[in-house]
Amino acid sequence: MLEIALEGGASHTVDVARHGDVATVTIDGRDHRGSLRRAGDGYVLTFDDRTERLWILVERDTVYVHGFGRSWSLAVVDPVERARQGHDGGDVSTAPMPGTVVAVHVEPGLRVHAGEPLVVIESMKMESVIAAPRDGIVDRLLVAVGDTFDRGAPLVALRPEVSEDEA
Repeated sequence: MLEIALEGGASHTVDVARHGDVATVTIDGRDHRGSLRRAGDGYVLTFDDRTERLWILVERDTVYVHGFGRSWSLAVVDPVERARQGHDGGDVSTAPMPGTVVAVHVEPGLRVHAGEPLVVIESMKMESVIAAPRDGIVDRLLVAVGDTFDRGAPLVALRPEVSEDEA
């Protein structure tokens, strides 16, 4: 499962399931049939009932695509990095992948600093630390050790610290 942002816009969830030379491409929950094969200096894409020649250039996390009479710049969104950053700077840290909670380092009311471990999750026999995206107070702990969860599930919610001047 990938998240792809088209030319700086909102990201879209994309999943590809291959069946030999053909694939089912699911974009935001909608299935499409497709295949991609190399052809000279480019590719030939068959997507649903349309076949087009494409040129693709990959440069780090950006994929440049020219086809269908248009050009696109696609950014591949790394779900692990996004979760580390607190889901685009939000107040809820979410799971970058499905898994199980193996450790909880915080409790509601605890003050945390950016980068401090909140929970440790295990997915595909690999442990990942979900860290605080910013300074704040743990508002809600939404999981416990042993809980299983899906990708994107909320794990820990923060609230801003209130200074004496703001109180």
